[in-house]
Amino acid sequence: MQHARDRIRQVTDRSRLLLPVEWIVQDINIFLRGWAGCFKYGNSARPFGKIRDYAKMRLAIVLRKRHKRSREFGWSIVAYSGNELGLIGLVGTVVAPRPFKPWRRDRPNAGGERRR
Repeated sequence: MQHARDRIRQVTDRSRLLLPVEWIVQDINIFLRGWAGCFKYGNSARPFGKIRDYAKMRLAIVLRKRHKRSREFGWSIVAYSGNELGLIGLVGTVVAPRPFKPWRRDRPNAGGERRR
């Protein structure tokens, strides 16, 4: 979780205020997709919600600082944009573990070797 927050903070850093918001959202989405792909197995719905809320908060801060306005201004842009400025949703990406069923696909490794 801390690594995810650090990475989102790095993407929404003050030094990137001059970049278009679409680029910042695109970078956040790339990270969130990869992070969700790694941690989608198990009970991870609550951490996904926390990380997505943190990403929305950081995006609102970027907008607020960019326009030199209040905190409510950034939140209003994110909240009333319809699709939250294109930020991906992590709802429905969690795969519940099933008993007696492998949580990974059973496909052979590259050299045909078995699983160790």
